[in-house]
Amino acid sequence: MPISYRDAISPYEFRFPNFRRRPDVFNLGQTFITCEQSRPLAQQTPFTPIIIDLFQRLLAAENDLKRAERERKSASSELKRLLVDAKEIVMTMWKSVTAKCSNKPYQATRWGFEYKARTGNVLLPQTFDERLETMNLYIAEEQRQPQADRFTIPDLVDVMSLYNDLEAHHDARVSARRTRENQVELCNALALELSNYLQAAGIHLLAMEFKFKISKELQNWGYDVVAKRRESSTREADGGEAAPLSAPTTNGTVEAAPEDVDGDH
Repeated sequence: MPISYRDAISPYEFRFPNFRRRPDVFNLGQTFITCEQSRPLAQQTPFTPIIIDLFQRLLAAENDLKRAERERKSASSELKRLLVDAKEIVMTMWKSVTAKCSNKPYQATRWGFEYKARTGNVLLPQTFDERLETMNLYIAEEQRQPQADRFTIPDLVDVMSLYNDLEAHHDARVSARRTRENQVELCNALALELSNYLQAAGIHLLAMEFKFKISKELQNWGYDVVAKRRESSTREADGGEAAPLSAPTTNGTVEAAPEDVDGDH
């Protein structure tokens, strides 16, 4: 669909927002609906019911997107805090295991630590996945040990609790991120459809209300009507005066527009 309508005779140009700029499409939809609902039902465009439905669906999708983003940030923030605890507890695990296996360091692998045969070193896990795997194997090995033979530092209950929290918040972050991505796709699709119908309604208004004469009254519906830009050199060559460049006129003010939280477009 085009994003502008030009009339060779009119001094104005009739512009539509880029569908990729969802807040602009949302603002136009909100102003359009407000204007249409102030008119008698018989005078409203045939596209108005569709636009109202799409607008409501887009608003709901945008709110779901914000919710998913808040959940993702919350899970991510908590996960960062837990990772600090994980580094400390894994270090304590490493100290206890290497002390127990000082004569046979390769046995540290039973508790999930990597052993470097060439150097004889027991390595600390470095990544999130490595720490999680080490903690999982450590828990399994300790649970196989008689109670009297288990390490007292760190407490196995603390290791298990932290491991479960890490898994839960990691899964929550992944789930929220996936939901966010799905919502971005849905919002983009709805914005495109809403943009197309707003353009169709704009052309309908131009034809039925203004007889294809571009009028600044279209701004009442939220549409952007601006003065055409003209090359001064062309005007002077024709013997006419150069017309000043007019800045785009502003649309009606809009309240409670959704934030562009995804930054993906």
